Amino acid sequence: MAIMRRETTSLWKATNMRSMASMGWLVTSVAIATAAGCGPGTSTLSGTVTFNGEAVAKGSISLFPTDGKGSPAGGLIENGRYRIAGIAPGEKTVQLSAPISVGVRKDDYGDDTQTFEDLMPASWGRASQEKITVTAGSLTKNFEITGPDPRKKN
Repeated sequence: MAIMRRETTSLWKATNMRSMASMGWLVTSVAIATAAGCGPGTSTLSGTVTFNGEAVAKGSISLFPTDGKGSPAGGLIENGRYRIAGIAPGEKTVQLSAPISVGVRKDDYGDDTQTFEDLMPASWGRASQEKITVTAGSLTKNFEITGPDPRKKN
């Protein structure tokens, strides 16, 4: 009986290891495909984002289908640059956000808490009417945003 248990355990371990190895390959393949933005007819969009002539240090860019069909896409803005892969073609509404610290206030417990505002004008936020047409392949789009700077309040 003890021998049979050991063989069963060894068989289970071997089968489980093969399954885990197969799962590892699947996860790796999906990750590579996602990172590469592959898929028939998808696009990769990249470029720069500046605010009043300066590169946006950190933020996000989101693309929403204007017809409401399909999935949104998005990415991070780092040091004024962004890249979004795997975007379905079509007209998109563009939203930009770049939260910045504008001070410190006391919270309900009397602790100091940083206060944030969006560097981007409201016209680039949730109510954005800014559009871009995405076609298959690689595209470059630079966004040069201007507006009042919340860091320079009186």
